[in-house]
Amino acid sequence: MRIYEGDYAYEIEQVLDPATQVSLGWRYNIYRVRPRDELLRSGQAATREEAEESGKRMLAEVVRKERRAESTRNKPAA
Repeated sequence: MRIYEGDYAYEIEQVLDPATQVSLGWRYNIYRVRPRDELLRSGQAATREEAEESGKRMLAEVVRKERRAESTRNKPAA
């Protein structure tokens, strides 16, 4: 499941053991989706709820850092 926020998104997916198909937990990935998909960060959690919360938190952190960097780049020289 991928949730979009502007030019970014987070995705959560269940991790399964390939041999037994038993759940090993959940993975979350943070992407910049424009101009193309670019994986920025990823992590794992024990439950879906933890993965979703971690994905949201990480996405907010990435967006905040990107906006700060962008505003610094766009500042006029004194």
